[in-house]
Amino acid sequence: MLENFTGFTVENYRAFAREQNIEIRPLTLFFGWNSGGKSALIRFLPLLVESIKANGPPIWLAGEVGRDSTWPELVCKSTQRSNLKFGLNGSSKDEVFTIKWDVNGDLAGKWQDTQSISFNSRQVQSNKSFGILYQTNFDTLRKQSSFEWEGYAPSPNLPEMAADANKEILLLNQHLKSFLMPLLSNVQWVSGVRARPQRLVTYGGGNSPTLKPDGSNAANHLIEAMLHSTTDPVLEETREFFSALGEQLVLDNPMDGAWRVMLRPLDSPDVKVNLCDTGEGYAQVLPVLVALARAKFGGPNLLCLEQPELHLHTRAQAELAKILVNTVNSSSRPTVLMETHSEVLLTSIQLAIANKEISEKMVRVYWVESRADGTSDVLPVDFDPQGQPTNTTLVDAFSDASDLGRKLLRKQLASQPS
Repeated sequence: MLENFTGFTVENYRAFAREQNIEIRPLTLFFGWNSGGKSALIRFLPLLVESIKANGPPIWLAGEVGRDSTWPELVCKSTQRSNLKFGLNGSSKDEVFTIKWDVNGDLAGKWQDTQSISFNSRQVQSNKSFGILYQTNFDTLRKQSSFEWEGYAPSPNLPEMAADANKEILLLNQHLKSFLMPLLSNVQWVSGVRARPQRLVTYGGGNSPTLKPDGSNAANHLIEAMLHSTTDPVLEETREFFSALGEQLVLDNPMDGAWRVMLRPLDSPDVKVNLCDTGEGYAQVLPVLVALARAKFGGPNLLCLEQPELHLHTRAQAELAKILVNTVNSSSRPTVLMETHSEVLLTSIQLAIANKEISEKMVRVYWVESRADGTSDVLPVDFDPQGQPTNTTLVDAFSDASDLGRKLLRKQLASQPS
């Protein structure tokens, strides 16, 4: 897990009209109905990272995460408010703290502007239209000119501002750096819409630090790992999933600079099938496996995964759950946030808790509750040492399958001859 980073808050973001406080555990799962806001929560940190890197408006909406959305589409439609509030939570040796932003935007989609930033209760407000700085909740109320923002941080005007005001802002900037800089290199987003593997992959040496959101360069990272060593841990970790399901992952090099990702049945070494000709489940899970393996061995270690179980059979989902548990238990302390609909993943993780393979304190589930007014809230669910939920939030969450089973059983019993 990223050092000192414990979670985030959002308010007036997508369906979330009210403030939602997301405490991040090493394994954090989001469940809920379709279009309730699970993906929006998974994408929030990638959106923040993409915005910082773009070095443009506070929230960059023209990138991979923003998908060319507009400001009115980003804020909650039910509130008719134009400001987005969000925060990052963390801790240091001597304190727990929260840094929050309030970003306002034009509901016609023409502009957006940072209105204020606060460190715990100490707040800096900006009014750019008058070119002045207001500081509230400090020891005194001051007004200074020539105030500017540098990205997500206020920039102190050292010659003009009082020493104690500069001290507060410099402290704020220090905490911002401790939060934001690690995020830039450690957040890995894998989208729920992933590309099919290419039949032939060209590799010219070197890779981007992260996987593309659609996973289209996952094979390139495996090729790089194998060229480093045929027993490279990233390659070995990725292979473990397929081995557990009776397949061997093979990287074939038919010509210079060209590679194929193949699967070979363990009992039939002469049979090889290109990954793009296998079922969708194996093709879709490869980027997830590569991201998890890289998180253990030097790659980005805060993973935001959408539907990692996509198209996988229940047996394969159970194997994926084992890899998730092993990943967050590793010495590099990765963190996995994932949006999923899989009861098998959840039950497998609960079983791992009961078997003492993972501490219950490392797991948190959020049920995203959709309200009748179009808004949503997140409801936290923790587990006891036996893997049982500590509240009743999930009691009705997965009732549909059991209800259908009971209906089928009643129908079958009713159709039997007396």
